[in-house]
Order: sequence, then structure tokens, then C-alpha cells
Amino acid sequence: MDSRVVSSHVSKESNPEIGRPQISPSSDDSMNVLSEILKKEQWESPNNLRNPLNWPSSRKWLNVTLVSAQAMLSAICSTIIAAGSEHITRQFHLTSTYTPNLPVGMYVLGLAIGPLCLGPLSEIVGRRNVYLISFLLFTALNVGCAVSPNITALSILRLASGACGSAGPTLGGASIGDMFRREERGRAQALYALGPTFGPVIGPLIGAFVVDRTHSWKWLLWIMVIASGIVTACSSWMLKETYTPFLLRNQKLKNVGAKVNATELFTKSAVRPFQLLFLSPICTIMSLYMALISVFGVIYLHLITVPLLYGPEPFYGLFSYEWKHGLTGLAYLGAGLGILIGTFICAKYLNRSYTWIAERQFRKNRHQNNKPESRMLFLQIGMLIVPCGLVIFAWTAEKHKHWVLPLLGAMVFAVGMLMAFVCVQTYLVDVYGEYSASALAAMITTRSIGSCIFSIVGFQLYVSLGYGWGTMVVAFVCLGAIPVPLLVYKFGPKLRSKDPRCREVDR
Repeated sequence: MDSRVVSSHVSKESNPEIGRPQISPSSDDSMNVLSEILKKEQWESPNNLRNPLNWPSSRKWLNVTLVSAQAMLSAICSTIIAAGSEHITRQFHLTSTYTPNLPVGMYVLGLAIGPLCLGPLSEIVGRRNVYLISFLLFTALNVGCAVSPNITALSILRLASGACGSAGPTLGGASIGDMFRREERGRAQALYALGPTFGPVIGPLIGAFVVDRTHSWKWLLWIMVIASGIVTACSSWMLKETYTPFLLRNQKLKNVGAKVNATELFTKSAVRPFQLLFLSPICTIMSLYMALISVFGVIYLHLITVPLLYGPEPFYGLFSYEWKHGLTGLAYLGAGLGILIGTFICAKYLNRSYTWIAERQFRKNRHQNNKPESRMLFLQIGMLIVPCGLVIFAWTAEKHKHWVLPLLGAMVFAVGMLMAFVCVQTYLVDVYGEYSASALAAMITTRSIGSCIFSIVGFQLYVSLGYGWGTMVVAFVCLGAIPVPLLVYKFGPKLRSKDPRCREVDR
């Protein structure tokens, strides 16, 4: 937000009825007026209980739970329908190898589009309003998906439901930044990340058993309607607003009688993710890093691979362990277990590693330096783990080894993936503060585009190269990206110091 000061002097006599100053409605830049208001407005006391940072732990964790539930259901919805791809193929008489994957790919594309609107919107109308309205629409669109008459309607509605369902994955990290101080938010980010990362894994597991029992892909979506309806009802009752500038803004604008042009405010906020993505080096690097290594792309590629490797019969000349009677879904538990292990590691050690590095810098430089780049050590460890797991998965599957060995590889790369996901998300929240939702929106958009591509072309990658070299392509990309965390740790502070979009975060 432009911080240029717009001076406006209006005497109390100009508004004797209420006896307070007015900001002229003819101001040529309401964004600057709002910026000036927010710079001057603070909580009456640093211990004010209305400040989300001072909420009781029970209220904070209730909000985290509800936001995580939305993020998990959105992620489950992205992949649960993959279990019904064969039934969709038969019902709609599909012949292409790409078309049956469109409902998954279009949904993930929706996850890429939605953040560009929902992230900035949450910085105008508040997080809570965006969560409630978008998830209500998400529930309604899933009803439409369940009654779709053809693959075109299903794909379009899946695109829309993905966009509306992106609120949880987009805003959750920012909401945690609203409620937890920097040295506290590592554990909360780790537990929240369980939703958007574990969801894509258990979606096919649930879906496999539902399809095996109902012999219908539509029940996959009716289950999502029921679950999302329950979460929407609970959120409308218990979810609280956390965005401090929004909470302060309402009171301050009321007190000074300010009028802000809502259209202009939204327009300027809507372009912020693009500004951060293309003009802010830190956001650009982290977004492209996540897209290139495609942490989520690795997961979605794995979700495409499992039906081939563990399905009831071989496809496209590829080897299969031929698990039958809905047992194919159990193969997703390899990555699921890795995500749980990664969550435990981040929850237990991410805050500790951040504090340890900060203390080490203090002993070295004799001044406090809690820079956000202290997160990079943990990210570096995670990105060393990911290619190790991919190599194990690639060659145990290619050589037809015991079925547990590819699952072990999936577990290993999922541990590293979760660590990387949490670190990048926490780092962006640390750097961009109150505009972290826009920064996360930029990152999620680039990441989701990579995931969309993987989910659509994944079959062809393995048909052409097999399990071994098909997976090694991704492993080589991850290996090439390994130095990035160390480079960000070294040069990140300099990049931030030259970027007016980054708030002053070093203390």
C-alpha cells in the first residue's frame, strides 16, 4: 500500500454536529488516507485483549482448527474425485488419457486463480468474511458438481469450486501470523499445514473405499457437500476476525468520519499479489522456487502414480502390484505417514531452530537480530530430504521390488515436502506482515499452476519414461534447486532492505 502522506486539515467547526475531524470525501487518493489512518492507529494498550496477539490460547487454537478444517476439506476435494476417474470415463464415454484427469486439474487450476482475489479481498473486508462466504459457495458448487450432466459442466464447476475453496489454503498462514508472534508461530504453522498437505493424500484413500462401496463417483462429491456444510455452520458460529488492520480500521474510520472509495481500494489491493510476484524479489524467488521444485506438484504426481503402480490391473504397459477391492487407497498412506512425521518435526523443532539461530547471531554480533532468514536452515534440510525419497521411490518401483519400498520412498519425500512447505509459508508471513495474504496468494498461484500441469500430464510422463526416469526428472529439478535456501539466507536481508514492499522485520 502506498505510504505517501496526504495532508487533510478540516476544523471541528466544519462538522459541529459530531465535533470531530472529517477526511474530505473529495480526496484524490483514498488509499493514502487509509494508509495514514492506519499508521497512526494502534491498540489503546499493548495488552488489549481485542488484539488477536493477546487472545487466550483456546481462542487462537479454535480459529486455527476451523481454518485448518477448511484447508483440509479443500485439499481432500482436489483429489478425492481421482478415485472415481474410471466411473467418470465410463459414464461420459471418454476416450482420451488426459480427459479423465480434467476434474482434478481444473480444480487445482481454480486453487491457483482464487488466491489472486481472495488474498487481497481479505485485507479489505477481513479474513472472517472471506472464509465464510467463499466456503458457503464452495459447498453449493459441490452440489452442482455432483449433478453435472457431462464432463464439460463437471470441469467448469470444479474450476469454480477450486477458486472458492482456496480461502483456507490461501489465508490460513496469514491468519496464524495475525494471532501468533514470530517466535511462536512455527508450531501453529506446522499444525495448520497438516490440512492442505495431508488432505490431498487422504482424499484418494477415502474415495477408493467410497467408490468400492457405492460404485458411483457422485457420492464422492455428496460427502464433500455434507462435510463442508458442517464446517461452514461451525465457522459462522465460532470463527473470529483476526486481521488487526481491519479491526482497527473500522473503529478509526468511524471515529474520524472518513470515507474510503471501496472500488479503488479493492482495485489497488487486487493488483498487490502481482506486484509482489513480479516486483518484490523475495516473493518472486520463493514463489518460483515452490513452482520449480513443485512441492505440491510432487504430491500430485505421486497421487497420479499410485493408481498406476498399485491399481487392480496394469495400465499402459506399466507394472502394477494389482491391489484390489479398494485397497489401492491404502497406498497413499506412505506419503500420509511422511506428512504426519514432517508435521511433528516442524511442530517440535521449527521454533527451536529459529530461536537457536537468533541466539547464535546475538552471541556473534552482540545485538538482537531475529531475521526471517533464520527459517532457511530448516528449509535446507527439508529440500535435501525430498530428492532422497524420490530416488528410493523411482528405482524400487522400476525394479518391481517389494511393495513397501516405494511407499517408504514416498514417506521420505513427504517428510521433506512438509518441512519445505511450512518454512516457505512461515517465511513469507514473517517478511510481509499484514500483506502476507497477498504474498501467499502469489506463491500459491504459481505452485498450483505447477500442480495443475503435473496432475494432467503425469500419466504421460510415466507412460513415456517409466517409473524410474519419470520420477528422476522431478528429482533432478529438486537437486538443482538445493542451493536456493542458503542463497536466500545470505542475500535475503539485502534484498529486503531494498524492497519497500517488505516491512521492517529485523529487531
